[in-house]
Amino acid sequence: MDNDINFESYLFISSKKLIISVIKKKTFENIYKKEKIIEVNEGQSKFEVIDKFLKQNIFSIEKNLECFIKKINLIIVSEDFFPIEISLRNNNHGKLISQENLIYLLNESKDLCKKTLQNKKIIHMLIKNYLLDEKSYSSLPDETKCNFFSLDIKFICFPDNLIKIFEEVLSKYHISIDQILSADYLDGYFNKEEIDIFNKASRIIGGCNLNEVKIVNKIPKKSGLFERFFNIFS
Repeated sequence: MDNDINFESYLFISSKKLIISVIKKKTFENIYKKEKIIEVNEGQSKFEVIDKFLKQNIFSIEKNLECFIKKINLIIVSEDFFPIEISLRNNNHGKLISQENLIYLLNESKDLCKKTLQNKKIIHMLIKNYLLDEKSYSSLPDETKCNFFSLDIKFICFPDNLIKIFEEVLSKYHISIDQILSADYLDGYFNKEEIDIFNKASRIIGGCNLNEVKIVNKIPKKSGLFERFFNIFS
């Protein structure tokens, strides 16, 4: 079975419990799921507990799937997440909003966030509001001309040093981090839907939030302004 095509692997991490789950893409069917309640007096650090939990489960998962787990998504409950909101304004001179102008503002806000919050990685980048000539929109209207437009953007960041420790623990099993997700953000976005956290994560990764900006390492293929979700350069 191909790890990148047929299924997704998740590790849920909180101060109270750990859950490792493998689900089928598209159907969200659970292939494997194990949970560990973290005892208060374990006598180990959080990362030692995670390491032991992975050791107990990774081999079983790979044996059941008959393939190696190469990547895993982390869903984290933590007070170490740091939110910051940035608003930027652009003079559009009565023209249609272009992809170039929008991408420019997104990149400018991302760079400003990185300068403001050093030693932290952007986990989620969310457009909270579009303001066109002082009129607010929750999503960007098609083919709209305006003199001025601004974006209100929320960033959810996580400390680099903690990410590095997670990477070191996972590297023992030759696994890399695919994506990190904030459990609070997932629960907030799907606040009225009774679906499990891994289903929520898979939908967010798939781009169900049209106002979440996806930061990519490579130049994306040329695409229209109103695609499923934005891509900008990391």
